[in-house]
Amino acid sequence: MDTATAAGVYTDLNLPSISIAVTAMILFVSLPVCAVLGFAIGHRVRKRLLRARRDIDVMVAETTLGAFLALLGLLLAFTFGNSLNYFNDRKVAMTTEANAIGTAFLRADLLAEPQQLELKDALLDYARTRVSSGSGTMPGQESALRKLDRSLQLQAQLWPLALEATAEPMPPATRSFVLAAINDVLDAHTVRIAKLSLPVSKYANAMMFVSALAAVFLLGNRAGMVGRKLTWRTFFFSGFLFVVMITIVDTQRATEGLIVIDQTPLKAVIFDMETTIR
Repeated sequence: MDTATAAGVYTDLNLPSISIAVTAMILFVSLPVCAVLGFAIGHRVRKRLLRARRDIDVMVAETTLGAFLALLGLLLAFTFGNSLNYFNDRKVAMTTEANAIGTAFLRADLLAEPQQLELKDALLDYARTRVSSGSGTMPGQESALRKLDRSLQLQAQLWPLALEATAEPMPPATRSFVLAAINDVLDAHTVRIAKLSLPVSKYANAMMFVSALAAVFLLGNRAGMVGRKLTWRTFFFSGFLFVVMITIVDTQRATEGLIVIDQTPLKAVIFDMETTIR
């Protein structure tokens, strides 16, 4: 198995290109700025209409504002639900992989020495590469591929070792029992990779971001057009909108931010494996 080529297959992974800290800063600044900009433009238009002695529609932009707020609410609900589903799927995939590795490790007890210890050591080394760094930051595309390449190198050793260890004269039933466990470990990797990439979230987040900017812009614009002041309520709305949006983004990140996947099941399996080998 050419691990370098295998790792190259995953270059199309849709990993976040902007860290959550930068995303939070952009949202925190852009939302109130759009409200102020909308108010300034609305106030300027109002002054121009008054100088021209033209009437100002007190219902101006009410329908458009309501439509954008309704659209924003729909997008927030859809994106948040989608993020929660992916978060739970990732947690299940990680737990399933931990169980698969632990089961394969236990079934290796059926093998004779020295193949038993070789397969157990290979499983332990592989399991260690399945745990994220825990630094609280999302790795870039290049560093993620390097980590993945190391994991694939160790993964490539599992099947040949299992085949060698279960060669004749091992009973067919025992052979199938052990090889099925190793196959489950390999399948668990595919599932975790599938849950890692979120192509839809980028477009959904972009739509949510544009709709939020448009909504707060129209909110400030309407206040300026009808001659109202830009009160704290507008900024409170933008602030709460920021909290909701950054929570959605945080939920989409598996290892970055405040909401991260609990890797305790995988770490517990690794601890048990290390204790057994000692």
